[in-house]
Amino acid sequence: MSIIIGLNSFHADSSACLIKNNEVKFGVEEERINRIKHWAGFPKESIKLCLSSENINLNEISDICINTNPISNLDKKIFYFLKNYTFGKKKFEIIKRLKNKISLRENFNRLFESQRLNKNVKIHFIDHHLAHISSSFFASGFENSIGLSIDGFGDFCSIAVARCNKENIKIIKKVYFPNSLGVFYEAFTQLIGFKNYGDEYKMMGLSNYGESGLEKKIEKVFEKLEDIRLNLNFFNHTSNNFEYKFQGTPNQNFIFTEKIFELLEIKNRVINDEKKANIAFAAQKIYEKIFLKICNDISHDSFSNNLVLSGGCALNSLANKRLHDNGYFKNIFVPYAPGDAGGAIGSALYTSNLILKNKVYNLKSPYIGPNYSNDYVKNMLENDHDQNKFKITFNKNKDELLKILAQKIFNNSVVGLFNGKMEFGARALGNRSIVANPCSTNMKEILNSKIKKREKFRPFAPAILEDQKKDWFNNMRENFYMSSVELINTNKRHLIPAVTHIDGTGRVQTVNKKMNSDFYNLIYYFSKISKVPILLNTSFNENEPIVMKPEHALNCFKRTKMDCLLIENYLIERLKN
Repeated sequence: MSIIIGLNSFHADSSACLIKNNEVKFGVEEERINRIKHWAGFPKESIKLCLSSENINLNEISDICINTNPISNLDKKIFYFLKNYTFGKKKFEIIKRLKNKISLRENFNRLFESQRLNKNVKIHFIDHHLAHISSSFFASGFENSIGLSIDGFGDFCSIAVARCNKENIKIIKKVYFPNSLGVFYEAFTQLIGFKNYGDEYKMMGLSNYGESGLEKKIEKVFEKLEDIRLNLNFFNHTSNNFEYKFQGTPNQNFIFTEKIFELLEIKNRVINDEKKANIAFAAQKIYEKIFLKICNDISHDSFSNNLVLSGGCALNSLANKRLHDNGYFKNIFVPYAPGDAGGAIGSALYTSNLILKNKVYNLKSPYIGPNYSNDYVKNMLENDHDQNKFKITFNKNKDELLKILAQKIFNNSVVGLFNGKMEFGARALGNRSIVANPCSTNMKEILNSKIKKREKFRPFAPAILEDQKKDWFNNMRENFYMSSVELINTNKRHLIPAVTHIDGTGRVQTVNKKMNSDFYNLIYYFSKISKVPILLNTSFNENEPIVMKPEHALNCFKRTKMDCLLIENYLIERLKN
């Protein structure tokens, strides 16, 4: 029997997953445990949770895999290194990162002091983009597909195109460092003031508030747009002193050179809100233009009319909508964790399916994280010093609780949902969510003032019953993981103002009863009261990683003005003064 641990390690969004008996049993991102967003390093605590979830000892692991391969593109790496990084600080960062990644066995044995790996454990280094594409292809259910992975960089590559079938994933085209569509997008995200790692979704949200006019200027940051060849006069990331820190909180130097301010006529590095929106609009449109050209080109490959998308750029739900609208492929699939955290799963799937020849199951459900018993919740609440400030109700019948919550949501209460196994990936999908009434005209303002305290331009997502989607989005396409925005039918938008973005779209989540019966039933009971089969769904957090433990949920509830909180079968409500 193989017991596989998959890792994304010493990279942003460090994570681990467990495959046992040919099934994805568990997966978690390290940030959920240590509460540091996008944390980078060796995911020790994630590995511990993976092992404890199935009562496995370290020495029982048969295979360890990681989503990087030091020898991938080695000739290009060595040539570039010798040519550009012989001098300067960059070489030390590269060498340290490489050493960390290839020292997996030593890291396990050093950090798990009381246990040791079995001497026969096999270590698998899986190319970064092979891991990305594997995370998507094997979960898609397709017999064959074209695979497309786009991100900043991984193993010296930023874009990979592959032909995928059950026997092999063969990469047939790559775009190499220093050219990168992901770096282009990240650089503009930084430029307009979103400087934290992973803030690209903010620029995507802002782009709908901008106007056309800057596209031609911004295209000049490319030397050759159609080949995704950057004009390096505008970029710092090739400098021998440029730092991309992947230890602890990820961060990097400013990617653009001063020439960007000249190009866009920005004085003293000060950009007003209107221009920020216009820059976001232009950057998004250029990203879509290049992305769609790539997809159009590869759609002519007669190998398959299916596409599987992955890499951090697969989280660009606006571009994904354009892809669906253009009809280049018969079927398109994006997994629940297309970014680097999902690389842990992808490396494990590649290892199991293509190296060990063991087909893996349970690939559709994102609910593979930790869960907590009612006894655990009871003990936590009994030891909480603030318990007298709340009304706490236990009900063995979850269905009755969901009906009560549905009524509260209809009455415009903001509800925290902590239920069952935690989702894996960047998006809350009903088990670690905050939900609210999508019909309320001022619910966005209520949420931002009570809890989220985030930019007003950022939309909230509609979660809809799968079987009702046609009436509201004019299609029955599966969108389980909020992978794409979709146009809300014009005759329905006025009914759900809290989840209708300025352009008439919503980043929809279709909710399937088989995949998540409790969340499905909550929306169903709300629809019985409201005649609207939709809930506003946003992540359960307050400028922090999504909550993982009941303690995280309760503390967030206390810090904010959330009206009530469901933790398993316990309903917690604020006492009215």
